[in-house]
Amino acid sequence: MRRCLTAGALLLLLFYLACDHGLAPRPVSGIQGTISFQHWPPADSLHDLRLVVFRSFPPTNVVLEVLSGQAFVYPPIDSTHLPYFVDRVDYFLELPPGRYEYVVVAQQYGPNVFSDWRAVGQYDVDTDSLPTPITVPEGQIVSPVDIQVDFKKLPIQPF
Repeated sequence: MRRCLTAGALLLLLFYLACDHGLAPRPVSGIQGTISFQHWPPADSLHDLRLVVFRSFPPTNVVLEVLSGQAFVYPPIDSTHLPYFVDRVDYFLELPPGRYEYVVVAQQYGPNVFSDWRAVGQYDVDTDSLPTPITVPEGQIVSPVDIQVDFKKLPIQPF
């Protein structure tokens, strides 16, 4: 009997040590920051406004990348856009770990959801006109990823 209890305790200990985190949630990775706005355009040219994160710059096929999940959109496509006519908005976007070469605020300025888009702000910490890439490590939030949007001074237009 004592042998059975010892063997059972040993098996239980081995089983416990073999288990890792099991059902524990995976650590969250992503970016967060503030988007600041200046010189808002007329309301009739604001059809949509989103933060979009691409793995490459320039994006090869914007629509395909967004629809296939290769690009990441905030707020999600099935929800309302970024708020209009505000001075700033804070955001958090969960992302898989990896390198992202283009973090952009995109404005839909006309009725065609497939073609009437332009970049109105991008993450850029350098003095050149190119966007600054971001690397998101696993389980970490990269911050601050702040973006300045000036509707009278647009960044380069890759799409």
